[in-house]
Amino acid sequence: MSEINKNNSSPENGEYVGRYEKRPDNPAASSGNPRPLKPLKPLKKAGTTSSASQTEKPRVRKPAENAQVTKPARPAGQTVRRTDAPVGKKKKKSAAEKEAARQRAIKRKQEKRERRHNKITRGIAWVNVAAVGGLLAFGSVYMLFFKHETISQDENRYLAKFPEFTAESYFKGEYTEGIADYYDDTVPNRDTFKKIITNYITPLKGRKFGDDEVELHGIAFEKKDTQTTTAAVTTTSGTGTAVETTAAETTTTLPSAVDPAVDGEMANNILIANNRGIMIYGGAWGNEKEYAEYVNEYKEALPKVNVYSLVAPTACSFYTPENYKDLFESEKKDIDSIKRSLKNVTAVDAYTPLLAHKNEDIYSRTDHHWQPLGAYYAAEAFAEAAGVDFDPIDKYQKVTLYGFVGTLYGYTQSAALLNNPEKFIYYKPKNTLKVTQYDSYFQNPTEVELFLKPTTLDTSSYYMVFGSDERIAHVNNPSCKNGRNLVIFKDSYGNALLPVLANSFENIYMCDIRYFNINPVDFAKEVKCTDMLFAMCTYSAVGPNRDYIYNNLHY
Repeated sequence: MSEINKNNSSPENGEYVGRYEKRPDNPAASSGNPRPLKPLKPLKKAGTTSSASQTEKPRVRKPAENAQVTKPARPAGQTVRRTDAPVGKKKKKSAAEKEAARQRAIKRKQEKRERRHNKITRGIAWVNVAAVGGLLAFGSVYMLFFKHETISQDENRYLAKFPEFTAESYFKGEYTEGIADYYDDTVPNRDTFKKIITNYITPLKGRKFGDDEVELHGIAFEKKDTQTTTAAVTTTSGTGTAVETTAAETTTTLPSAVDPAVDGEMANNILIANNRGIMIYGGAWGNEKEYAEYVNEYKEALPKVNVYSLVAPTACSFYTPENYKDLFESEKKDIDSIKRSLKNVTAVDAYTPLLAHKNEDIYSRTDHHWQPLGAYYAAEAFAEAAGVDFDPIDKYQKVTLYGFVGTLYGYTQSAALLNNPEKFIYYKPKNTLKVTQYDSYFQNPTEVELFLKPTTLDTSSYYMVFGSDERIAHVNNPSCKNGRNLVIFKDSYGNALLPVLANSFENIYMCDIRYFNINPVDFAKEVKCTDMLFAMCTYSAVGPNRDYIYNNLHY
């Protein structure tokens, strides 16, 4: 470093004493051309402050070129006049311009409403699609994977079974029809759904007439022409003696109604009167002649067998209020028509003895079946026609079950039936009987009791004490030696006949026409049948069940 720098620089006073400096590594300095250097800041002593910094004014930072300047807020209530606003009156719009502006505003509002409406509509549509799709998905899962019912306690019957696949049944459409019937008849929790429907929908269909608190469930009926009838009624005493009496002449006028279509059993057309359910009978309309023809074919195929037809009337023949009589067709007329159409077949008159005992408990008030006492009087008439012995009722053990509310309540959910339960009384033979049960193919024999245990039955299904329908029941009576073997083809009404006929025949084979899967002629020959009885109510004789009689014969 030069001499001047050595003598005049002082790091303590903070002043610069040299402007140039020669450095050995600086080419300019070594060549004699010193390069100017940047001034160095003076060093500050510890704990001291420069006098320049004490007197220096604070510098104000200028805003950037593109920076936004925030204007001070305007005092509240103070108005500021725009200096750039045009001075003078605004130009008035013409009427056409105003109308055009108004139309544009209306159009904008309409478009806005339409957009909002379309948006809501699309939303509702999606909700509907989701709801229906979810319902279908749930229903499919519910029907496919949940347990299906096999028996209806309310209706006292077995439900449809899944059909067995065969090529013939498939091409005839019977297989697919059977599948549809299976899923329709065996919905999981079927009885619960029926109660929900009848509790909230069926009451809307009920109609009351007059002042006698009669409630009609089902479709409406058309008024029939007023008619005057005179009928001869034959009553039968307990000893079987017939007494001829003449009924009084009566004239009946009924309210306007519509005749029901004859399409099978009309189980939902039920009249509730005097705490009794009465199914409305719509008439045979020629079907009774078909029934007679089918029974005649059995006689032709089995000429040596005594063939009988016992068509039992239902409660409507005896307990319909007079002012509602025209809602019903005459069961008696159709039963008489069947009798006239039978050939070499003995018609059993069950109507007359039942009419004679109508003041007794021969029909259930809450169920569509007759009571065992009614079946007893019908069986007595058959035994007389067949010429066999028949035990008086005091030779049976009487069993009484309480709190019976049957199928008619299940159909209607009527409080009048629910709140007025009845007794169910049946009669057990006191002697020893051998009972064997087979399947509907007359195979797999099993020894069983004549009656089911009532303790295993629901109060709505006491009638099932006689056993199920899907079987062939054989009753052998060792104490009877008359050489008579009876085959009964029946519906559920015939179940109650078996116990009271057990002492009148050596052997009885009871078969349900709806669940019989072998040829009846071959079966009759195999069991050495001497007597054959067709026992069923009018609904089966003139309804779809009659077709089973024909189909079984041509099996």
